[in-house]
This record gives sequence, structure tokens and C-alpha cells, in this order.
Amino acid sequence: MLVTNNITHLNSLSLSNCSLSGHFRIPIHQEYHPHENLKTLDVSTNDFSPSPILPDICAFFPNIGHISLSDNKFYGEIPPQLSNCSPFEILDVSNNQLSGHLPPGFISPLMHEVYLSRNQLEGTLPATLSDKYSIGVLDLSHNHLMGTIPKWIGGLRQLSYIFLNDNQFHGDLPYTFCLETSKLIDVSHNHLSGHISYEIFTSNGTNCNGRNAYDNPQRDMEFVTKTKTYTYHGWPLYYMNGLDFSSNNFTGEIPPQIGHLGNTKVLNFSYNMFTGPIPLTIANLSQIESLDLSHNNLGGVIPSQITELHSLSTFSVAYNNLSRKCPQKVAQFSTFDEDIFEGNPLLNCTLPFMTPNTLVRPTPYIGDEEGEGGFIDMESFYVSGSVSYVMVLLVIASVLHINPYWRRVWFYCIDVTITTCYYFVVDHLPVPTKYKVWEPRF
Repeated sequence: MLVTNNITHLNSLSLSNCSLSGHFRIPIHQEYHPHENLKTLDVSTNDFSPSPILPDICAFFPNIGHISLSDNKFYGEIPPQLSNCSPFEILDVSNNQLSGHLPPGFISPLMHEVYLSRNQLEGTLPATLSDKYSIGVLDLSHNHLMGTIPKWIGGLRQLSYIFLNDNQFHGDLPYTFCLETSKLIDVSHNHLSGHISYEIFTSNGTNCNGRNAYDNPQRDMEFVTKTKTYTYHGWPLYYMNGLDFSSNNFTGEIPPQIGHLGNTKVLNFSYNMFTGPIPLTIANLSQIESLDLSHNNLGGVIPSQITELHSLSTFSVAYNNLSRKCPQKVAQFSTFDEDIFEGNPLLNCTLPFMTPNTLVRPTPYIGDEEGEGGFIDMESFYVSGSVSYVMVLLVIASVLHINPYWRRVWFYCIDVTITTCYYFVVDHLPVPTKYKVWEPRF
């Protein structure tokens, strides 16, 4: 594919999912002039021949603000020249074959969204970055990145979507994170360890001062919710808040400040080494829909207040050291499967835990008039009956209008019926004398 300069006033060029093949080329030559009007270039999801990302792409599009090269076969390192695009706001090179280290300036001051997921990038993240950068989305998931997570990631004032999952990061989670103002954070499937600081759960700390949530991502977001991977976009993404710390080596107690995350819908702390009790403040997560604390070393009792989380639809505390009694089987807890408590030898669930398969449901009565068809759809019944009634009236009116003979017969029958009914009433029902008896006129 050759991007030409024949259309000099083009503002946006989208060739996504067009089955384009061959080499992606830009004609950097003396007779070609830069496209100064192009702001958006999207050539994602095509079949270009394997080639490196052109380092001169910013020279040919000096005012480019959005570049999407995702879902192709680009390989090699990320050109450091990409960070020199002055108005650059969105860079998406995810799902390619890029390798090597991240360039020192892979994030420029004006960038809002960076998507580098599902490549073969390695090495560590830059040690420092100014907190004045305006980035709101950072997706580095599914790579081979290692080292510790630098503090600047948590210190960026607008960073609301952080995806570092499926890498090889180790060490502590920086205390500079502010989870209360974040939208989606996924650091699962790494080698992170240590205690989780209580400061990341509260907005009272200095790490949350001056935060402005970024709430307008331009592409879909994938996040594991209720044990399944869902794709969020638009309004569903705007209202989605979630944390995934699963499959790491975190230790210590879960801070009680976790109760400050009242808007969180998904919380996954499974497959770690957390100890201590389940915080009572977890009952403050009024919007929680999925809560997974399984495969840890949690002890003590399960807070009874957890049954008051009426939005909760997925829950598990399996394989811990919990003891005493299970929560009451009320509300949605009466529908959960019993395996959400398994692997806790000291946990006493005396009564059989009711599941959707064991709940007794009354057998609905099916009358003879319904036959083998089951229940009657009353809405369809009323609609079809009304239509049939109107059609019958229209047919009768049409016949009487077209055929004079049948019209005379029809009205004759009506007269006979009225007369018959009148004499039946007169002969069989007593009529008070003060009322004048009406007589039909013929």
C-alpha cells in the first residue's frame, strides 16, 4: 500500500479491515510534500507483508494526532521518532510482532492513549516521567516486560486505564497509585509481591490530589469480569470500574480502606498469598458485581454483612483458611453454587447449600385447552384476536356494500330480530303501568 499525496486536504483516512496486502509505504521523496492536514490514520486489521514501522511517518504527517497500525505484522523496534510528532495524542500498535526495548520517549507530553499490547516487547520501563503528562490510557499487557513498576505510573494525574497484565514485573505495587479515581487497573499474571499500601485505596492521600479521571477512550477495552473476558466501549466503559490483582505474590492483609472503592464493580484478588481476615468494610462496596478472593491464605470469619451486597452476582472465597459459619442463604446467596466455599476445612456450612439445580420449583399446570404447546402467549393472543375481529367486520361491510340483495337480507334479519325480542319482553316480563310501552313501527 502506498500512501500518496494526491489528496492534500484529507483530514482523516480510515482503511481498517480492508484486507490490504503488500508493503505499507510512505513516499518520502523530493517531489512529495508532507500531508499537513491529515489528523487520523487508521490502517488496522489488514494483511500487510511483515515490515518494520516506518520511522519517517511523522515527517510525512507532521500534524498527525491519531495513528492506528494494530492487528498487522509489523516487526522490529518501535521507532523513537514517533515521540517527536508534536500533536500526537493516540498511538495504537497493539497485536503486532514488535520486539526490543521501549524507546526512552515512547510517551510524549501530549499523548492521551498508548496501546502496545500483544507484542514481544522486553526490558524495563523508563525510571522517570513527568507527572504533568496528560496520558489517560496505558496498555502494555501481554509482552515480556520486566523489572519493577515505576512510581511515575501511579503519579500521572489523568491515567485512569492501566493494563500491565501478563508480563514479568516484580516487586511492590507503588504507593503512588490512586485506585479511587481510577477506572480499570489490571496488573494480573505478574510476579508482584509485598504488602499493598492502604494509601492507594483512599483519596485523602497526597497521591490523589489534583486527579482528573480520563473518561473518553477511543477504542475498546478488554477486562475480565465474572470469570470471562468482556469488551467494553462507549457508555458501558464509562460506567465500568474494576481492579484485577490476581495471579501474583501479594502478601499481608487486605487493607480495610478497600471499602472506599464504592463505585468498583469488579475486584479480583485471587491466586495470591493474602493473610488475615476479610475486612468488614468490604460491605461498603455497594456497586460490586464480581468479588473473587479465592486461593489465598485468608482466615477468620466471612462477614455476615456481605449478604447485603445486592449487586453481587459472582463471588468466591474458595481455598483459604476461613472458619466458623457460612453466610446465610438469603437473596442472591441462595443461588450461588456451593463450590464458592470449598477448600476451607474449618468452614461450617451445616445445611446443604442450595443451588439453582437443587431449588424446588412448582410444576406449572397446563390445562387441556393448551395441549402440547405449553403456556399461551397472552400478548400475541390479544393482538391476533383484535386483528381477526376487525377483519371480519371489514369483510361483512364490503359484502353488504357490493351486493344489494345480501344488504336487503341483512337489514330484514335485523328487523325480524328486533321485533322478536320486543314481543318476547312484552309477553314474559311485567312492565310498570306508569311507563309507556314502545311499539315498533313498520
